[in-house]
Amino acid sequence: MSAINLYKIDNDKSREFYKSLNEKMEEIETIECDKSTSEESHIFSCTLYLSIPDEEKSIAWNWLLREFNADSIKTVSSPKAVLVIEHNYGIIYAITFGHAFFLVDKYCDRDFGFAFGRKLEYEEIKTTTLTTPGLRRNKVVNTYINYSELEFESGESFAKLKAKEILPDGFSLYKPSLEIGTSIRFNTESDSLDRIIELISHVEEALKNPEDKCKIPVFSKITDKDYIAKLEKMLRDQIRQGQAVINISELDIVGVTEVFNNNDGTFMLKYKRHEKEISVLNAESIREFCEENSIDYESNVLDIRVVSFYNGEPVENRLVHDMIDYIIDDEQILLSKGIWYKYNDDYLEYLRDSLAEIETVYDRQFDFSESIHDRYVEDLFNTEKHDPQYAGLNDEQIKKIIKNKHYAERAFNELRSRDDGFICYDRALKEAGKERIEVMDLYKDGFMYAVKIGNSSSKLCYVVDQSLTALKLYKKGLLPGTPSITTAVIWLVLETNTHIEDDNGTPVLDNLKMLMLKNRLDQWKKAVRLMGLKPIIQINYRN
Repeated sequence: MSAINLYKIDNDKSREFYKSLNEKMEEIETIECDKSTSEESHIFSCTLYLSIPDEEKSIAWNWLLREFNADSIKTVSSPKAVLVIEHNYGIIYAITFGHAFFLVDKYCDRDFGFAFGRKLEYEEIKTTTLTTPGLRRNKVVNTYINYSELEFESGESFAKLKAKEILPDGFSLYKPSLEIGTSIRFNTESDSLDRIIELISHVEEALKNPEDKCKIPVFSKITDKDYIAKLEKMLRDQIRQGQAVINISELDIVGVTEVFNNNDGTFMLKYKRHEKEISVLNAESIREFCEENSIDYESNVLDIRVVSFYNGEPVENRLVHDMIDYIIDDEQILLSKGIWYKYNDDYLEYLRDSLAEIETVYDRQFDFSESIHDRYVEDLFNTEKHDPQYAGLNDEQIKKIIKNKHYAERAFNELRSRDDGFICYDRALKEAGKERIEVMDLYKDGFMYAVKIGNSSSKLCYVVDQSLTALKLYKKGLLPGTPSITTAVIWLVLETNTHIEDDNGTPVLDNLKMLMLKNRLDQWKKAVRLMGLKPIIQINYRN
């Protein structure tokens, strides 16, 4: 039985695709196949490209053999091939063999696989790989036994699906088991060009059906070049201003193949004349590379090139820009694998409905301002100004020290403790195994509060992670002495004059222009409920 890994090439990238093939592989021969019917003529041009490495490569762990005075080992990289099938009307498909999927994937139509997948009915779901940009769990692989439903949460998009299709009686073109990602992997009983062309014809017929048989959420590709240029500028501006966090997922899906960035190979970082070999690819190793070579990280991180090696052979050469997932909140836009996507209406509706299930609270008495902060600092000054630690300082210097120590968020929490009956746990760290964590900021009557002041997802998402970490440890009994908790509250103090309440004064989370934060809050809600606790979002404002 043969595995056929079928890609469709993006029309806008076809010239680059052929250029890359001709540079890296040898064109062997072209065969024309005429599949004409009585109604119309179908000419398929099939061209084979082949690469057979003849250079031996040293294995990465030869250092171990040298330690024991053993002979070094060299290996020959595996051959790879690409079969290119082109219609007489210009549609291009590619089938990869060996590690050739690395070469082809960057030029493919990324919607092709799941566009076909939506047209099918499934007897059994084997595994799903879901991506949720902006969350700590960037990609999640789920495995199932005797299950037939496609499960997903708000904010999630399918990166890969492995399933058994319900096939008609007597169907023999391919086996029921399929893998779908940016490519489609079929299993066939016979090996021939005729069978491949029949597969392509079958896929094209399925895609003509306007009706989807199942819902598979993916993101919509943006094609407007002027808009893309605007988004690129916004991304780089946010990085320079320290508002963007650059992360590279450890798991990547290339076609239908899972690639674990820190297990499956080694890497070379390159920027201008600087190079560095690394075994672990993540944000920290990239930042370290920049520091070692005096490269301005904020200005240049997206332009650093990453060469991936498998079995000592370079198989991919990408910019950091093309490896990250990043959300631009205000635009409800996602960058993934170098392509800009827009969240579609189905996704946004699902997220809005899910967020609406969270109880939200606004009480204007807790609104915060610079003048309230200054009055609190003045109160502390009048109490502490004669403390020996301030000897020799004038009033303004003392006030500045006090204000820096009792910064806005800390002052907000201390005011709730002083004036409103809350217990302040801000900066009170607890031992949790070998770690010391801040369990909560405030506590009152069984309510655990995690408080954060800010005006963007990059500033506010931290409080969601803080709350979840503490709650998980609490439920495991690893935080002895913590008071009983029935309700988890995330208290957001928004630095904006634009309120998000409805006519009844109830905050509407969907009105937040922070898509990444809304994704996090939705996931937080579900996790809190699974712990048997009640989730609440409290909103106030700082102006």
